[in-house]
Amino acid sequence: MGDVNKSLKDIGSFMKLPGANLFITSTEQLFNWAKKSSLWPLSFGLACCAIEMMATFSSRYDLDRLGMITRASPRQADLMIVAGTVTVKMAERIKTLYDQMAGPKYVIAAGSCAISGDHYRHIYSVVPGVDWVIPVDVYVPGCPPTPEAFIDGILELQKIIAVGKTSPTFNASTIENQKNLLSEVNTKPIKKSENVIESKFIDKDELLSFILQVKKEGFNYLKFITATDFDNNLVLTYLLGNNEQNKEVEFNIKVGEDLKVDSLSQIYVGADWQEREVFDLFGITFNGHQNLKRIMMPDDWIGHPLRKEYRMDTHYYPYRPTRKEYEKWKTEL
Repeated sequence: MGDVNKSLKDIGSFMKLPGANLFITSTEQLFNWAKKSSLWPLSFGLACCAIEMMATFSSRYDLDRLGMITRASPRQADLMIVAGTVTVKMAERIKTLYDQMAGPKYVIAAGSCAISGDHYRHIYSVVPGVDWVIPVDVYVPGCPPTPEAFIDGILELQKIIAVGKTSPTFNASTIENQKNLLSEVNTKPIKKSENVIESKFIDKDELLSFILQVKKEGFNYLKFITATDFDNNLVLTYLLGNNEQNKEVEFNIKVGEDLKVDSLSQIYVGADWQEREVFDLFGITFNGHQNLKRIMMPDDWIGHPLRKEYRMDTHYYPYRPTRKEYEKWKTEL
């Protein structure tokens, strides 16, 4: 029964009767054979492992012979292949799609990042394994796994389904009181100090007038806005370009203790999402921005990941366990 190549005659017996043939088997064996022979995967490519997954489903390997037809809708799929790094923000989407899939349903975690987070397991935004979000039936190791490894994982899943046994792994983070842990993420006041880098600084109260003057001089392209968290101050850095003259102008602003600066979104269209990114990662507020909300992290994320006081192993319930929880879980495997 564990052989995926078994046909109907291997799970029952045929009887020849006058004018008809009779096939005798159990409903359990018949349904298991049907389920393993018609897997419809919802391919969920998240990073570089997805390229190998695409190659696996290309014409060279012909997975149609295994009864597999990829589907673009979770309503028509019973297998999710998670290929790539799972971030906390994407984890919620994965959970939603998994809940929408028809049952019985199965999950293959493909690649080191999907299995354990690999190089990024302790980064604030990465889930150390998709099995913290949804139950996983088969793990396909590799960085990235080859198409042959993908196929081996699929065959292994078919063996599991054929015998009617599944024991998926699901690791749920257990934090009794999230508020107590979140209270540990404290913000420290930003102290005023002398210029900390060798560059042109302007007063933040003169930002708008300075920008309007620079734009009149032909600097119509906002290349980037970023920030740096020095030990005693947050510094904003702006880079503007004049494409006609192939010139650039760079300037900096010391944010100050109130963490507020005027927005350039009404002057440069590109400032819209760039200011949102700085707000998300550094906590700097841009006065006058029409849609100042997080752009990378979930709306309810606590703290700002690129600030120096931010704890990289901060727990984010329910998909981001603390490092202590994760290391404990590894020893229990």
